[in-house]
Order: sequence, then structure tokens, then C-alpha cells
Amino acid sequence: MDLFTAERAALRAQIKERRAALNREEIESLSAHLTTRALAHPYLQTQQCVASFVSFGQEVETRHLNLELKRRGHLLALPVISETEKGLMDFYTYNDEQSFNRNRFNIPEPPPESARKVDPYRFSLVLLPLCAFDLTGARLGMGGGYYDRLLKKLNPCCLKIGLAFDLQQVPAIPTASWDMPLDEILTPTRHIICHL
Repeated sequence: MDLFTAERAALRAQIKERRAALNREEIESLSAHLTTRALAHPYLQTQQCVASFVSFGQEVETRHLNLELKRRGHLLALPVISETEKGLMDFYTYNDEQSFNRNRFNIPEPPPESARKVDPYRFSLVLLPLCAFDLTGARLGMGGGYYDRLLKKLNPCCLKIGLAFDLQQVPAIPTASWDMPLDEILTPTRHIICHL
């Protein structure tokens, strides 16, 4: 393992340990504050085409945020990972959560009906999960590369916002030339505008 990969792996392990210290009640309380902050975002005061995600494990809880985005009339799509191609995912709109299936990571996904598939270039806003972030907008994911591939398919005008707990901030993330920075980060206590 090279130094770059080792540094990122160590950072990922450190933040996962920090997140693991949060109990369910803390996650729900912090996530509620973050949901309020996200829904107040100026960009979401008019209808948008939004990509979000279904939270998993110790991530920021997104269920209430997703439900409210749908209720407010945004076109909301959620990811479905490819069963055949490593690191690839597509996005689909859905009617209700009862139709969700669980993928190989046990994460709920909407049914991949071709009529509901959304081209990533249509998104005006993408809400992303992350393991760690810094104030430049550098994002450390979980290591699968799914979002790295997605970010390269977006319209250049699409706003990229990471959702995280404050404890996921680090001084600096080791980055490579192919890493795509986020525009903003939302946490339960802050709305960070990232500047490189």
C-alpha cells in the first residue's frame, strides 16, 4: 500500500471510530438539526432536480430530509448501485419507500425502473455522504469510488453539497488530481462555503 492510500485509510478508520461513538439518539438529534439547515438552503427555496442518498450505519440520517424534499415538490432521485459493474450507480425517482429493495450492502434502494431513471447531467443539486471533509471541500468517501464517478458526470453548474457531522471535519485530506471538491458542506451547526 502506498503512502497516499495508507494515509487515507488511516483517516477513514479514525473518523469511522469517532462516528461509532455516537448513539442512535445523538445521530437522530444531530441529523434533525442538519435537516432543518438543509431545507433552509437558499437553493432549495425553488424546485430543483436533486440527487440525495439513503443513510446507512452511522451516517447523517437522511430519511426525513428526503421525504420533505419530495413533499415540497423537488424532483428527488436516489442511488441504485450496479450489480455487475464495480463502483457504478444510477439514480431513480420513486413513489414510496415501501417499494425499496436492499442491495448487497443492505442499503435500501428504489426499484430500478427504466422510466424513473434520471440522467446525472440533469441534477441541479447533489447531496453527498462522506466519511471526512476539510474546509477546502476535499471529501473522503468510504473507498468504493461511487461518488467520484458520479461527480464527473454532473453538469458544471450543479451544486455539490456534502452532509456530515461536525466531528467528521479534519485539518486536511490527502487528495489526488482526480478528486472532485465539494462546493459546500452542511453540518448540524454550520453551512460551510468551500474555497480552494
